[in-house]
Amino acid sequence: MSALIIERAAPIMQLQDLGRFGVAHHGLSQGGPMDLHAHCWANRLLGNPVSCATIEITFGNTEFSTQKDTWLALCGADMHATIEGKPVPTWSSFLLKNNQSLKLSYTCAGMHSYLAATGGFDSSRILESQSTVLRNDIGNLLNPDDQVRIHGSQFDGPATYTPPCYIPDYSDQIELRMISYGEETPEVFQTQFSVSQRSNRMGSILETKSPLSPKSGIISEALPIGTVQLPPDGKPIILLNDRQTQGGYYKLGSIMRCDLPKIAQAPPGTRVSIRQVDLESARKEWLEFCHFFRLLGRKKSQGVMVCHDSL
Repeated sequence: MSALIIERAAPIMQLQDLGRFGVAHHGLSQGGPMDLHAHCWANRLLGNPVSCATIEITFGNTEFSTQKDTWLALCGADMHATIEGKPVPTWSSFLLKNNQSLKLSYTCAGMHSYLAATGGFDSSRILESQSTVLRNDIGNLLNPDDQVRIHGSQFDGPATYTPPCYIPDYSDQIELRMISYGEETPEVFQTQFSVSQRSNRMGSILETKSPLSPKSGIISEALPIGTVQLPPDGKPIILLNDRQTQGGYYKLGSIMRCDLPKIAQAPPGTRVSIRQVDLESARKEWLEFCHFFRLLGRKKSQGVMVCHDSL
């Protein structure tokens, strides 16, 4: 078994698989990759199951080496990757040879990049998942001199590439589609927002010049990923991977699953608009995503998300 050696660590860098499911009743967060699309493509390029853990690199500025020739794949935000000074395209697989260095600089668009290795990374499983959730004291940030073990597999090239039609444009202005929970929320579709600097893996806070009209709270209940809460300050919060398990703020609706990578990759200051989408259209697009990456019909005990027709 080989290992990937961290020579220099990004500001935030951690292992993530698809997430930790069926544990919300313990008060534990789901975790998992902020950008599921990029995580799945990184594994797909190497022929890995999408359940394999990747390294989620936030903001960039990191360096890796390996103990023997290893096939890797990098997807997500472009961090101008190089091997021995030669550019490595994002959204592709590549061979990192023994005694070579893979260097990533800071991202100029997007926030997270995902590094996969043949066979996936090997680390301790907690409640059937390798995902790091710092707010639950599960896992740790990766630091210089850490060695992340690699399972290894039969993949031996050639290099593979994500088709351009599947590569997103990390724009400074995004549109999100929301399934509304009622008819009292038209204001949210008429407002221009921006991503707050206070956003994190728990949720993306949306700033606006004129806060939305406050609503009365509700009895605390479960919070699915993508839920849009409206706190008393009138600034919506889109709940993400490390969200709390329940809450009592008024809920405007839910951002459809296939749009969550957009907000996950949006740095502070990104302009955000929201439009309404019907439930059936959102469900159809999500199921197509699940079929494409073979997320359907897997058991949690296999370390793979069970994808029902939920959003």
